Amino acid sequence: MKNRSFENIFIFSNPRSLIKTQQMSHYNFRKIRAVLPSKQFVDNVLNKTQRRTPTVIRPGFKIIRIRDFYIRKVRTVQSMIHDKFGQILDDFPDLNSIHPFYSDLLNILYDRDHYKIALGSMSISRNIVDHIAKHYISQIKYGDSLFRCKTLKRAALGRLCTVIRKQKDSLSYLEQVRQHLSRYPSIDPTTRTLIITGYPNVGKSSFMNTITRANVDVQPYPFTTKSLFVGHFDYDFQRWQCLDTPGILDHPLIKRNTIEMQAITALAYIKSTILFFIDISETCGYSIHQQVTLFRSISRLFVGKPIVLVLSKIDLRKPNELSQEERKIIECVWDKELPKETFSDEEEENEKENEKEELEEEDEEKDLIIGQENDESLGMALFNRELDWDIDWELKDGFLMASDERVKLVAISSKGEMGIAKVIEQSCDLLKSERVEKKVRSSEMDKNLNRLHVAIPEKRDEFERPPNIPKSILEMREKKKQKGYVKPKKTLSRDLEKQNGGYGKYDIDLRKEWILENEEWKDDIIPEIWEGKNIADFIDPEIERKLDELEKEEEEIIRKMEEADSQEMEVNDLNQTQEKMLDKIREKKMLKILKKNREKTRGRKSIPTNKNTKKSISSLKEHLKDMGLPDLPLKQAKKRHLTTKRGREKLRKGMMKELHNTQKEVQIGQGVVLNKDRSRVRSRSVDPRYKGFKDETQLKLARKIAVKQFEKKKNRYMPKGEGDRSIVTYRPKHLFSGKRGIGSADWR
Repeated sequence: MKNRSFENIFIFSNPRSLIKTQQMSHYNFRKIRAVLPSKQFVDNVLNKTQRRTPTVIRPGFKIIRIRDFYIRKVRTVQSMIHDKFGQILDDFPDLNSIHPFYSDLLNILYDRDHYKIALGSMSISRNIVDHIAKHYISQIKYGDSLFRCKTLKRAALGRLCTVIRKQKDSLSYLEQVRQHLSRYPSIDPTTRTLIITGYPNVGKSSFMNTITRANVDVQPYPFTTKSLFVGHFDYDFQRWQCLDTPGILDHPLIKRNTIEMQAITALAYIKSTILFFIDISETCGYSIHQQVTLFRSISRLFVGKPIVLVLSKIDLRKPNELSQEERKIIECVWDKELPKETFSDEEEENEKENEKEELEEEDEEKDLIIGQENDESLGMALFNRELDWDIDWELKDGFLMASDERVKLVAISSKGEMGIAKVIEQSCDLLKSERVEKKVRSSEMDKNLNRLHVAIPEKRDEFERPPNIPKSILEMREKKKQKGYVKPKKTLSRDLEKQNGGYGKYDIDLRKEWILENEEWKDDIIPEIWEGKNIADFIDPEIERKLDELEKEEEEIIRKMEEADSQEMEVNDLNQTQEKMLDKIREKKMLKILKKNREKTRGRKSIPTNKNTKKSISSLKEHLKDMGLPDLPLKQAKKRHLTTKRGREKLRKGMMKELHNTQKEVQIGQGVVLNKDRSRVRSRSVDPRYKGFKDETQLKLARKIAVKQFEKKKNRYMPKGEGDRSIVTYRPKHLFSGKRGIGSADWR
């Protein structure tokens, strides 16, 4: 892998390189949209162009319309390709503006040069597409026929599609990068983080699964973990991030593969607590001396970071079982020289050859480190500091611990979960104190100190005010200090139930926990329900006192009401003269109201009349009686109407003459006309055609409406043929949707 030098790793030592990373350090690569293959890219662009633009053009159209038709085609294709390439450039991260951790990680995984070349080709292709479209649009503007414009359009689209096909390899490479990035865990380089590192198969992933829910695959063989895994846990009401890194082998940087370089990148760029695992059981296949040597070789990556040395797998080998040489090796992790391991003759020869190779590679490595003058530069200065590191090798509370300002030593077992909580506590507290000190040392802290005020209370007097601790608590504390003290277990109702036969045989005494003034009251027999009422609703210890107060209050209210009534009676007493005057006033007021109501109804008929109302003979009799006229003519007319028979003409004329003489003698009232036709025994029958209607006009109107309704219903269901000219739908939806000038508008 190219550019894999300490120049890339130690960028973090320069504060200026982190200025751009303050914008955003937590990325979501799952939002990167898919990159289409070149063939599918071309098909997608051409299909969308065909759907979004007009498709019909005739040679007879005006030449301006023909030119606009083909210019629109070219511009649509150009804009789509331009947007697609721009979308790719916007979605993929820029290595110069993102956090150095992600920048170097992308360099390790995908090669920075290939990545930049692929994105650069997208940018160049976008510019080429714009130039091609601009050139052919200017040519189409001077086209003199449909054939010439169409030929130029075909040439333009062909060249645009050729540009896409030439980017086949770049598009497929970017799609693979996108798929891998979307599956990569989301790591925040700026949050509170613990990084687990060490040789392969030393128990890193097991520890990760113990403290988080990352569910990392754990196998008995090395290099099971081939990439970074992220887990989260809570400590001190805060969210913490834990990174499980692949195993690292002790060889030069140039020989490290992609899997190991991911761990190196995380150690170099993420400000965190380093948990370096040492397998004291040596079941991982590497001795304690080799593991400590690895720690020393990568220690330059630990500059300015708190470190916790974790002795793992203590369930297989306890720390007390370590030999003096192994303890001395662990004590010398920061020393310049380590005690030499004892080897056989063959192993010594191999070791010498390895040392020669390492020296040669170190010389090559020095040339790669920019700005290195001698061996004392950069992280090597870390070896020259003197540390007073007195390790207490006694096992206290199951934990093996050593104290230093920034370095802690803890022994754990992921299988038995021994020491796990202690590791989390030590590592998190170290990182928290480191972050706080960094903020205090920053220049912004001086600006904020002026706004802070610390209030220190002064001593008021000499009187001592000790804390009030209950006597029972003090007794409990004294008992706990005694050896062999066992906290008494409280007997629960569940325990009593088990002792007395179990469920169904033991009846729980619910009154036992009642809090009453007198303990004897608990056993009083009082029914809960009496005659359908809850007795507890009627029990009140102070009911008699409250009743007396209520009665006194009612008596006071009644007394006040009687006093108010007596005063009102005194005020309202009137003599006879005043009462008569009051009656006259009321009568006058009532008359005015009646007069006003009459004026409102003036000019209106009190009883509305209906012209169509038939007048009966009885009503006519009453009317004549009211006017003082006799009703004899009516009686005679009724008698003749009922008894008249068919006779001769002379007799009929005489009878009509007699009736005429009778009519002259009687003045008929208003609105009454006697029919001079001959009477009949039965009145004329009503024509059934007019039944339900007032007159013939109303009947004609009803017939007209019925004919209209019938014709409307008949026309709706009548068969239609070729001769019918009716157009039911003037704009059918399936013919006027799907191809709009604005864009894609599908009727579905």
